[in-house]
Order: sequence, then structure tokens, then C-alpha cells
Amino acid sequence: MTLAAATPVYPDAIQQIVARAGALYSLPAVAVEVLRLTESPRVDVQALKQCIERDPALTVKILRVVNSSLFGLPREVSDLNQALALLGIKPLKLLALGFSLPESLFLSVARDQLDWYWKTSLVRAVAAREISEQLFQKPGDDAFLAGLLLDIGVLVLLGELRQPYAAVLSEAIASQADLAVLEHESLGFDHRQLTAGLLQHWNLPPLLTAAIGAPHDTRYWAHNKADHAHLVRVLHLGELFAQLIGQRRLSVLPDLLDAGDAYCQLDKSRLHDLIATLEPKVRQLANVLSLQIAGGEDYTQIIVQAHAKMSQVAESVAAPLSRGIANDAASPIEQESHEAQALILAKQLRASFELFYRSGLSGEVDVDQALPRVPNSNSEAPAPVLASPFGAMTAAASAASDLETRLTLEVGRCRSLRRPIGLAAIEAQSTELLDSTQTEVLERLMTRACNRAEGVTTIEQLGPRRRLLLFPGRDRHEAVAAARHVVDEIRSSLEPYCRSEQLPAVAVGAGVACAAAPAKNFRPVSLLETADRCLTAALRSGGVKSLEVS
Repeated sequence: MTLAAATPVYPDAIQQIVARAGALYSLPAVAVEVLRLTESPRVDVQALKQCIERDPALTVKILRVVNSSLFGLPREVSDLNQALALLGIKPLKLLALGFSLPESLFLSVARDQLDWYWKTSLVRAVAAREISEQLFQKPGDDAFLAGLLLDIGVLVLLGELRQPYAAVLSEAIASQADLAVLEHESLGFDHRQLTAGLLQHWNLPPLLTAAIGAPHDTRYWAHNKADHAHLVRVLHLGELFAQLIGQRRLSVLPDLLDAGDAYCQLDKSRLHDLIATLEPKVRQLANVLSLQIAGGEDYTQIIVQAHAKMSQVAESVAAPLSRGIANDAASPIEQESHEAQALILAKQLRASFELFYRSGLSGEVDVDQALPRVPNSNSEAPAPVLASPFGAMTAAASAASDLETRLTLEVGRCRSLRRPIGLAAIEAQSTELLDSTQTEVLERLMTRACNRAEGVTTIEQLGPRRRLLLFPGRDRHEAVAAARHVVDEIRSSLEPYCRSEQLPAVAVGAGVACAAAPAKNFRPVSLLETADRCLTAALRSGGVKSLEVS
């Protein structure tokens, strides 16, 4: 994806965001004290143990991880004294830091984004540790912590740039795109650089921050002798593993094999051996942290699929070349649709970031109020927010709970009456940022069209450009017809405003989820989740998309 104009470069942009984030997100007192106690070459082991024990939940997490297959200790460890005796100070220090993130970092993260964050982070952390120990025969504690913390910048950007960034993240998740590329196109930097800046602000070890912020240049780092070069190489491979396994980006397999060969002679055989050890350790770590990670794909099978895709790509290139024909075939329609959607969202993110940057410098505009909200189907999904392993509870979760309660009641009524139920998520996305007057017009047109819909009992407004419509007693065919009527009416109402350039181009779509006969064990929230997925597809391709939920 390439934006029409060059992305503006703001040399101090990262420092500006770090300064704001540093004021908003502070390390918990236990983490700060752990850093202070371990600064000295002669660490007071008893003081360190007492510091960690002041946080009982943290102590339990550390002991559970230490007793997991990740460390492979010969006997079970029942307290921190034993852990310190068997492992030493550094592993416990790193675990304490890795599991002591500020709870406020997770307040702006929707369910699908949090699931993506943890799945990616856990695979990366475990992979980096195993790569360091198995392929390089070096301790993997630093690699584990670096892998666990690398995506903190994503959480910060969600909190600072909000919906414009959330929309880009959701598109990257939906299309298995390279998030760092989208960020560079829109912002001029990526979240890894921001993570490094924030960790430096928190006074984490310089070796760690330098490795996280380093660009992933295989040729440069293959034989580099810098102090942090080993950690850069391990983290690069761990990130590629996370993208391949955690995000199912099958296209990164060639990059993984190339980097692996350059760094440590990693071939296909050693790759398969390493993959076989990752899956149980990632699952056990997720259980230890009380995380529910979606997706139960077999890691080995993902590698097989990636190899198959790599072969297909090679064949598709080789065939026309063997005939002396230039291969200028167009991309598949689905890929073009993703690229077009990403382009729209990246433009919105760039405009929002420029506003953020100017506001931050001048001090004349309240950045929190000035940044526009650009809804998207996933980031504003009313599905419940997954709890972080640090127990963050949010107002957003409370609002989602209210919506779930109303939905649960309606599903219960339809079940008792043996009637179907449908839910439509309708959204309007503009290609440009809207001012307050334009937003007001769009909101009024959407509200009017939704109020005219037949058979609707509940209209939930989620921001000025998104509505949820509940259709009790309507089957899939009827709910889709009603949603399509609403979409057509919104488009018709928008036409004169767009033609006269009072509004930019606006895409309108609807995702519909229906349950023909909700059973006793039916999850009402599955209607919300399915409608969201359908809405994402509808906004990319236009019109209305629907699915039946059983």
C-alpha cells in the first residue's frame, strides 16, 4: 500500500507521544522497585523477594510460569526463595517486569484487538526464548521479555490516536497485512519504535530497548557485533514466527527462512522441530496468564500450508516466465478490496496524526477532543472486552455488558416463543475526515433511515456513524431485506450532499447475523460478533453481508 503523497516526517513525533504516554501510563510500584533493586551489581535478594511478594497476584503468575514447561525445572517450585535459588535473579526480574504492565494500557483495546495482541505477543515471546536457547545456545530470558513487550506501542497508539488507528489495526488483522508497513505509510514510524521509546522512558535495560527499536534488516544484522545484535536477531526471528503462527500471515515464510539461514543456518527441518515445541508452551503460558486465545490451529499444519502457498507463488511466477511472457496479471479482487480499504483508513490515520502532532506542539487544541472518531466494525464492536492478565476493568466493558443484557433478554424471549432473531450492524465510512457539521448531517440521515426500518425493537447508537438494529421474529431473509432497505435509504439521502460536495464520498454497509432457533446454550454475544465480521466484509465490498449463527 502506498499513499498518494509522501508521508510527513516529524523527527520528534515518537518523543512527543512518549512524553504524553509517560504521563498517562506509569509502571506499577512493584516494577519500579524491582528496577531500583536490580540496578546495583550486588542485589539484595531478600529485598527483591519481599518486593515481589507485596503483589500476591504477580507472585502467583511468576511461580506458575516458572513451573511450566517453558523453564523445564526438575522439580516444582513452591515459593520465590526456591525460584531464586534455581533460576537466579535475572529471570525473576524479567518476569516481574513482563507481568507488571500498567492496567490503563488496555482501556482502549477491543476484544478482537486484545486477542490479536496476546496471541501475537505470547507466540513471539516463547519463540524468541526457544530460538535463543535451541538455535543459538544462549539464555533466552531477555528474548522472552522483549518478545512479550514489543507490541506495547500498539496499545499506546490505540489510546492516543483512537479510532483512526483502531481502524487500521482492524484492517491489518482482517487481511493479515503487515501492520508495521501500514504504520510507516501513515505515521512515518511503527509501533516497535514507540515501544522502545516508552520502555526507555520507564528506565528498562538499554540493551532491551535498543533491540526492540532496531529495524529488521537481515543483511545488516547477520554478522553485526554490537552488544544488542544477538537480541535483535532473535527478536526478528521471533516476530516472523509470531506473524506466521499467531497472525497466520503465510506469506512471511520465505522471509523467515531467509533470515533464519542468515542468522543461524535455520533450515526447513530445524524449523519443523522448533515449531513442534512451541505450541504446547504457548498454550500453557496462556493458561498460566488466564488468557483465552482464539483459534486452535495446529502449528505444524500452518507451516505446511505456508510451504504450499510458497510453492504456488513460485509456480505462478515460473509458468509465464518459462514461456517468455511478462507476468502483469492483476491482483485478485479480494486483495484489491483490502488494499483499497487500507488506503482509505491509512489516509484517515495520517490526517488524524497530523492533527495530533500540530495540537501537541502548539498547545492550542485539546488533542483528546480534537481527534475525530472514525468508526470501524471491529474496534467499536460491542462484544465484551477480554480481561488482561492484570485485571483491567473498563467503562467500555460496562457499556458492553448493558448491551449484552438487553440482547440476552431478547434472545430469551425469542427462544421461549420459538421465533428467529436477527441483528444488523450498519456503518457509514467517509474517505475523508468530517468536521462537526458534516458529522451532524451524517448522523441525522442515519438516524432517520434506521427509525423508518420495519420490525426493529432496539436501535443502539455506537458513535455518530454506526447503528445496531435488532429484529426479533425476523428470519435471515427478512432481516437482510430490512438492512438493505436502510442502507439504500442512507445512500439515497447522502447522494445530494456528496454531489454538491457538502460531504465527501461515504461508503455504507451492513452486516447481518441471524439465529433461526436459539438453543438454550446459544451465546447472544455471538450475534454481535458475527454481525461485526459481516460488516467488515460489507464495507470492503459494498452492500449487505449476512451469516446464520447456530
